[in-house]
Amino acid sequence: MEYVLRTNAVKKEYGNYKALNGLSMNVPKSSIYGLVGKNGSGKTTLIRLICGLQKPTGGRILFGEDDVTNLPPEHRGVGLVFQNYALFPSMNVEKNVGYGLKMKHVPKDEIAKRVSGALELVHLSGYEKRPISKLSGGEQ
Repeated sequence: MEYVLRTNAVKKEYGNYKALNGLSMNVPKSSIYGLVGKNGSGKTTLIRLICGLQKPTGGRILFGEDDVTNLPPEHRGVGLVFQNYALFPSMNVEKNVGYGLKMKHVPKDEIAKRVSGALELVHLSGYEKRPISKLSGGEQ
């Protein structure tokens, strides 16, 4: 299988704090992946490492077969959009989470099921009708 992104035992430490402790993952070509997890689980750290905004304290990051671990951001060909700009302020939580599926013409009942599962996964069940402006930064 061909991979577009691989991390091999990636670590990031801030003093004694281990933000990432040996993360390995493979993202197959032509796939779409998302990172979900609780606050402080290392999502943003991983993204910053992939983009080259920070350097890992261990492990390797590969794009295809190319090791980019020590390449500066401008030589990686990767972009980053921060969470503030990724949400539609005119839509509630449910509509924001399901928007990509709607654009892919996924049936409404399947969208509802997947949105519910995603919100449950990140402990935001019950927030479906909440306006984006009423979420904290971490909830966003």
